[in-house]
Amino acid sequence: MARFWFLLFFILFPNLSQAAEPAPATSLPPLVVTATRTELPLNQLTTSLTVITSEEIRERQAELVSEVLRDVAGVNVIQSGSMGTATSIFIRGSASNQVLVLIDGVEINSTTTGAYDFANLTTESIERIEVLRGAGGTLYGSQAIGGVINIITKRGQGPLDVGVSAQGGNGWTNRQVATLRGGVGNLGYAFSVGHIGSQGFRSVNDDYRNLSTSARLDYQLTENASLKGIFHYINSDAGLFNNNNFASTADPNARQATTQYVGKLEWEQKILANWDYRISGSIFKEHDKFTDDVDSCVFFGFPCDSRTHDIFRPQIASGEFQTNYRLEDWSTSTFGVQYNRRSASTSGGIDEAIGNVGYYLQQQFQFLDRRLIVIPGIRLDDNQQFGTAWTPSFSAAYLFKEIGTKLKGGYAKGFRAPSLNELFFPASGRCPAFGNPNLGPEKSWEINFGVDQSFLAERLKMGANYFHREVKNLIEARPIPGDPFGCLREENVGSARFDGVELTLGVKIFEGLTLNANYTYLDWDTADGTLPRRPHNSGNVILNYLQDALNVNLIVNIVGRRDDFKAASPFGDTVTAGYGTVDVASSYKLPWRMPLVKELSLIGKIQNLFNKKHDQADGFRAPPLNFLLGFRANFGNQ
Repeated sequence: MARFWFLLFFILFPNLSQAAEPAPATSLPPLVVTATRTELPLNQLTTSLTVITSEEIRERQAELVSEVLRDVAGVNVIQSGSMGTATSIFIRGSASNQVLVLIDGVEINSTTTGAYDFANLTTESIERIEVLRGAGGTLYGSQAIGGVINIITKRGQGPLDVGVSAQGGNGWTNRQVATLRGGVGNLGYAFSVGHIGSQGFRSVNDDYRNLSTSARLDYQLTENASLKGIFHYINSDAGLFNNNNFASTADPNARQATTQYVGKLEWEQKILANWDYRISGSIFKEHDKFTDDVDSCVFFGFPCDSRTHDIFRPQIASGEFQTNYRLEDWSTSTFGVQYNRRSASTSGGIDEAIGNVGYYLQQQFQFLDRRLIVIPGIRLDDNQQFGTAWTPSFSAAYLFKEIGTKLKGGYAKGFRAPSLNELFFPASGRCPAFGNPNLGPEKSWEINFGVDQSFLAERLKMGANYFHREVKNLIEARPIPGDPFGCLREENVGSARFDGVELTLGVKIFEGLTLNANYTYLDWDTADGTLPRRPHNSGNVILNYLQDALNVNLIVNIVGRRDDFKAASPFGDTVTAGYGTVDVASSYKLPWRMPLVKELSLIGKIQNLFNKKHDQADGFRAPPLNFLLGFRANFGNQ
């Protein structure tokens, strides 16, 4: 790896220093919304946020959101086996249930587990993904201890554009996508449907299918008022080959079927030129079904499993009001009220709902010709189950515009409300209830410091961030005192400390060739000295070449050794080996010109190019080399 960097810089700097070409015209920085809940240029943020654009998703030809999240500094993705199996996201060492996930601002974390499973979330309707690294509890409340992932969908506008694509590859893997976007008068519309299927790469029960659809309508009623409606639907079915991992044998009939719905209606209006508000209502519903028939295998003299048919129905209903008032060009005040009702019914006996009301206030100050940016904020959550929680935050940045330097730092608190499983999981067998209704929230505080530096008219960008986070009242399963069977119950007993450094590099080597790289070092201190599935060292290198009709994208993903749970007997802690994988994607625009055909391209990608055998989680073998080849076409008036 050291040789790679050495050679890269020897090649890079001569190209950068050649010339005395005129500096390219600088483009305006992209606007982002997740960090402050208001539109703000990316270069004026006081926190650490990564934007994944639709162009980057297209260059990589990523079918699933988890593929592109893997490339973000500080983010670790764990997929438990083949396509369609449970996929968890960790940010800066946080647990997956400490990361808040939103689609167009709608929370989609499971109310039973507290986390979102990224196994089935596809990319065809996505405009961009904003990844806030660090606590976002002041604006978003529970689940945002580690960060916030906000997935923002495409808005329809302009002339009609119809897109279709189809691909096929080994393992009978296939993907088909159709999109329809445009605008008529004051109405913008965007629709998409996508299908992914695969027979998998294991001997039995490794198949997967996913049908995803989305719709978005934006209507501009007046110059100052608009109405927006959003709908997303996912239906998937996957074989769980690894369900009998504990017995070191394949499970021939365990299945998981998942259906998800996301709906949102939002009204936005400007009262005055400097004063606006929005009101929204949304719902997230999920239906998970796990089935498993009796297998022939035996474990310690007993059948591996019995016939099971488990159903989980998490749901979140939300309402929100937010208003923003801008005083000239140096002050923006934001106030909001948010109501969530999290509920779930399960075949195991949970039928509960918890309401929460959150009030948040944030003030953005910009002084000294927008060089000094100061953002304090505070939030109060009133939870029906555990009472109140305060989450203040303060962050600031100073821009040295002449030399392209930004210094930033901040302090924030966060919390995570217990999930419905942790609160109410019922008695099972000889054990009393595993859930504990007396649980309080997990609580955290953190500090962040960073510097961003650009050179050569932003052809070279570098960044470094340090973070320190402490979490207390962690919810962990502990033995019930005096229980003769060793049964467990959830308790607020854990604590953890995290320290980390993120380094980022972006280089425009020459016209058409860009390099982006990042490295994350993570250290921690926990009660038992282990932290499952979080590597101390991880990083990515991304090369993208775009010249005329040809685009080539190369990604190297490196993950170091990490603690884990041993999946098979004898059980216990283990260390999973590190690994490195290489993915490559390419597209070529055909020179043909036909009426109403705006673009026709040949596309192809290879994941795990060198067929690296590795486990992202112990005992769950990651997919081997997988390729897809096909075409992409866009139709409409040129």
